[in-house]
Amino acid sequence: MFDAVVVGGGAAGMMAAITAAERGKHVLLLEKNAQLGRKIRITGKDRCNVTNNCEPRTVIESTPGNGRFLYGAVNHFTPQDTMDFFEGLGVPLKTERGSRVFPVSD
Repeated sequence: MFDAVVVGGGAAGMMAAITAAERGKHVLLLEKNAQLGRKIRITGKDRCNVTNNCEPRTVIESTPGNGRFLYGAVNHFTPQDTMDFFEGLGVPLKTERGSRVFPVSD
């Protein structure tokens, strides 16, 4: 029996599953692809660009088209929150040109 079922093993699905498990939930993560995070691996030339080290306003302004729809989400869970999440899991990060953030391990 599961307390939570997460459908989709992309970035958001994996973060949701990890967070639920950290809170003591028994989680089932379902993904149709053979590997979790398949699309994540193509960002940053197979190094996984986890976020950009910038202010939420910069994320919104850099989004093609009208990035205002991101306002609530990016202000609730900021790029710094994303970096803290990964570092809290024991994944040290580094910032490279263009403010792109990668795991130190590449």
